[in-house]
Amino acid sequence: MIRKEVQEMKKNKNKSPHDQPLTISSLPEEILENILARISKWNYPNLSLVSKRFLSLLSSPQLYTTRSNIGTTEPCLYFCLELPDQSPECYTLWMKPAKTLTDDDDDDDDISDEFSLVPVPYPATPSSAVRILDCRSNTWRDGPNMMVAREGANAVFGDGNIYVMGGCGKDESMAWMEVLDIKTQTWSSLPSHGADELRSSSEQGVLIISMLEGKIYAVDDKKDYAYDLKKRTWGVVETHSSSMWIYALCVIENDTCCLAQGYVLDLVNYGGKLLVAWMTVHIDNAKQIKRIRFARIALEKHHGGEVWGKMEWANTLLTVPASFEFLSSCVVVSI
Repeated sequence: MIRKEVQEMKKNKNKSPHDQPLTISSLPEEILENILARISKWNYPNLSLVSKRFLSLLSSPQLYTTRSNIGTTEPCLYFCLELPDQSPECYTLWMKPAKTLTDDDDDDDDISDEFSLVPVPYPATPSSAVRILDCRSNTWRDGPNMMVAREGANAVFGDGNIYVMGGCGKDESMAWMEVLDIKTQTWSSLPSHGADELRSSSEQGVLIISMLEGKIYAVDDKKDYAYDLKKRTWGVVETHSSSMWIYALCVIENDTCCLAQGYVLDLVNYGGKLLVAWMTVHIDNAKQIKRIRFARIALEKHHGGEVWGKMEWANTLLTVPASFEFLSSCVVVSI
């Protein structure tokens, strides 16, 4: 019996490497990384359980560089809820790729197989301190401090910089708007000339901003403003009735989407599709509760410039006490 096993070992030893069975675990590191980078991040939690080697590759920053280089990044949503006198609660949302809404879907059924909602630590206190979230590992690190302390400020990314406005006192008018140069990691103030009324609106927290074609667009309840990044000047682009209150606004392929309805929390560009966040209020066991709901809509352009929407996915993500409020805007990153 032993002789037979020895003969079998010698036989396998004499085999050509091309005759040996090929497994994914035997692939070189570079090839395996390239394969994993092409798989949806939705599957990463399960793949990390395969082996220590898989866990190490899936945790490597290089994997996300590869995903970016080959164009396989996916959108990931972040949003925060706030309870009075308590630290905010932040969440990240991953939706299952190609998930579509069917007539058989039920909002009250178990929907854990459709999305992954993960709490993220959120160290927030009103100050000039800046914290940077690494979306790959959901960990925070310190960033360069702003020029003034802010609370509930508005921010937008464009032209390689981060622009922040509002959230500061009236005595901080010179720093009402400041910009972070990502390369140099330094802040500098920007003028608010031509947008004094807009500044007053932002101090009250009633301001929506968006970036489009080299300009920052800001909307309050009376006017729409545009800030030209090259000219560094503000201007009024539209005046509307105060009865027309815009609750949320986003830009998808140079088309501006906005909603003027109550209970709408935000609109965001989710990988080229429109993601709508809204809130509904209910009574449960004599207690008032809020349901945070999301819907993903694919946009289609038709003749005449009309834009139609097709519902792909919709459901309740969270049920919270009525005292919770939606904090600031949703943020979508590609990783």
